Amino acid sequence: MSASTTARGRPGRRSRTNWRDPWRLAGLAALLILLIFIVYPQLWIVRAAFTDDAGGFTLARFGAFVTDAGFTEPLVHSVVVSLAVGAGAVLVAVPLAFVMARYRIPGRQGVLTMLTMATTSPPFLGAYAWLLLLGSGGIITRAAREAGLPLPFESILGVGGIIWVGVWFTFALIFLMVYDALRAVDPALEEAAASVGSRPWRTHWKVTLPLAVPAIATGCYLAGMRIFADFGTPMLIGGGYSMLPVVVYQNFMSEVAASPGAAATASLMMVLVSGLALVVQRRIVARRSFAVTGGRDQPLRELRRGPRALVLTGIWTALLLGFVPHLVVLLTSFLRWQSGILQWEPTLENYRRLFEESLQPIVLSFVFAGIACLLALVTGVVVAYIVARKRFRISGPLLNNLVMVPYILPGTVFAIGFILAFNHLPVILTGTALIIVVAYFIRRLPYVMKSIEAALGQVHPSLEEAAMSVGAPPRRSFRDIVVPIIRPAVISGGTVGFLQMITELSATVMLYAVPWVTMTVVIFTNAMQPGSPFGVASAMTTVLLVSVYVPLYLLRRRYKTVSL
Repeated sequence: MSASTTARGRPGRRSRTNWRDPWRLAGLAALLILLIFIVYPQLWIVRAAFTDDAGGFTLARFGAFVTDAGFTEPLVHSVVVSLAVGAGAVLVAVPLAFVMARYRIPGRQGVLTMLTMATTSPPFLGAYAWLLLLGSGGIITRAAREAGLPLPFESILGVGGIIWVGVWFTFALIFLMVYDALRAVDPALEEAAASVGSRPWRTHWKVTLPLAVPAIATGCYLAGMRIFADFGTPMLIGGGYSMLPVVVYQNFMSEVAASPGAAATASLMMVLVSGLALVVQRRIVARRSFAVTGGRDQPLRELRRGPRALVLTGIWTALLLGFVPHLVVLLTSFLRWQSGILQWEPTLENYRRLFEESLQPIVLSFVFAGIACLLALVTGVVVAYIVARKRFRISGPLLNNLVMVPYILPGTVFAIGFILAFNHLPVILTGTALIIVVAYFIRRLPYVMKSIEAALGQVHPSLEEAAMSVGAPPRRSFRDIVVPIIRPAVISGGTVGFLQMITELSATVMLYAVPWVTMTVVIFTNAMQPGSPFGVASAMTTVLLVSVYVPLYLLRRRYKTVSL
């Protein structure tokens, strides 16, 4: 037997690693970045939670957590509010999604565009606007008091206000997921049920809705986790109703009684709850998943005049409540404020003061988000290509899992990890602009990467192989074949990532230092201080909303859809 035959005949011999493969080197670089900025900061949180003030190992902090009502009560409050928001948003979104997916609705594309845009609005803006309306000195509250009209509450402050804001902030997200699921249902399934005598309502209950259960469960999970991790809403309108993100912030940032160890312990509990919720969601989806092969497009039916009027009233009422914050902020930005009290006098003074006194936060917000978005695009393309195309046994799965960790980390937890890890040698980032850029980049990387990965799944490897078979090097085949096909996904993912970065509050409010102040910090600090220039804050909020909605509208108009 020849030597070559022997070499070929050795079973189980693995091919040598090709370290000249540029994708392997790029993957290792991306893995190093994720280890430094995801794993390393979280290890510091674990260390702070499991060590006492003297540096020794202890479990006392967890014992103190479960026995201290100052922590257990906010944890229970956070879970209850998250469940209530998820349930409320489902009750609003699912009927609307069903009607939109089954019937011809006037202004259909406009409604879908508005609902898509609503999913990118940060929750603290809604809390701020509803506070202007229904706070103790709000526009509606004062008007009702002066007119002698009774209100069922003195102000929106409290658990009811948090749930109210949360429902109208998250229902559009659930709507879009359920709408897509219902549109994908094969009409032949419903026709088969009707052919054996099933009434329409029974068919929808037994056939149609079960097919949408995975989308409903996923949407409910995302809605609940958004409010569970939200810091701005309970801080603005909690009114003494404590929730865990606020308690974590207060324990870590307090100048009087700061307790990083307690904050780290509470952070781990937040991560634990988020992880358990994800496990439950995945089990529901796994048990109730359905696969439909083939099928026709779902035909749209006509509504009779009476039901159509009722449906249109419901749709536009939901849209109005979802967009009340935007309308209020826009209106009050053109009205004069005096000592925190609204005066019904039109003015452009708020915008004049904004661009004379607060132009720097606007510029910094765009610069920080722009740089972070470019970093996320480059890293997202590398990670997505390796996950979708390469068969790297170690780095591939590690990249795929690590890149999604920031998605389940609440912003306060993420920021605490950064502060603990990078406030001492060998790397000091706290107090610098760089820590905000890096936080934006890592925290929103999952949005960018997953959008690109989904697009790469639609590019058959044979296209690249055909290019290389005629002599094109791998880099050129990637540049000339893959990049043009995935360009819409890159633009879409980059735009959504940028919008999430420029509206980020939870991590920003903990990481920023003067002079590195962003638009969200200006709005938040003004909303928290009585008598502050609310008119300037409203003008700043309007600029922020325009920054969000204009690119999103152009993107949806160009590519017809946006993955969120």
